[in-house]
Amino acid sequence: MTPSIPITYPGRVQVSYSIEIDRKETGTTRPIQGTPIMLEDYPKEVILKDGTGVTLRPLREGDEDLLFRMFNRLSEDDRWFLDHNVADFGLIENWVKNMDPDRAHSIVAVLGGQVIAHATLLRKYYGAKSHIGNIRISVDPAYRGKHLATWMLLDLINLAMAMGLETLIMQLVEGRDAALIRSIKKLDFLEKGVLRDYAKDREGNPHNLVIMLKRLHRLWDDVRVDAP
Repeated sequence: MTPSIPITYPGRVQVSYSIEIDRKETGTTRPIQGTPIMLEDYPKEVILKDGTGVTLRPLREGDEDLLFRMFNRLSEDDRWFLDHNVADFGLIENWVKNMDPDRAHSIVAVLGGQVIAHATLLRKYYGAKSHIGNIRISVDPAYRGKHLATWMLLDLINLAMAMGLETLIMQLVEGRDAALIRSIKKLDFLEKGVLRDYAKDREGNPHNLVIMLKRLHRLWDDVRVDAP
């Protein structure tokens, strides 16, 4: 059975997402193990705030150079606050060529043959936190404020639901990530805590880290369609 979940984006189009579930033997609902989730939905086109059409698709082998170029278009400050040195091409190459589908699911936004955004859903395959997913999104500065991050976040929320995850977490920096924090609050991410002076910028100045959390539900009735 593949239920379809319609989401209407304001002033744009309606997208019907599918979640594949398995009720064999036990009659329970769970993600189909070993099956690529949602790959049949890609590539897909989404419409940005300014009317630009952008293609979303999974990250794939051969994207190393495009992804490296996208990260290089970020400012040094932006790259500093990422968890890895994305200015190292060898690191990017290793990511793409050795993707672990049990741990990470990445999608990219493509326009004019260039990757303009990258989003990843990370999860632990085993243990006490295996029901939790962590989301990271990086967007080319030229395409921020155009709802691209929201489109990609909706896809990752849908993917997390299909995988049977129960909670999503985003760790953002207070002040510099203020616009993103405002946006994801409209998708019912809640501020669950602030780690004071937890992160430091390149000059050594302290910044607060904001923990944003979303509880996932069976249906999309908790997602407001007025998300930016």
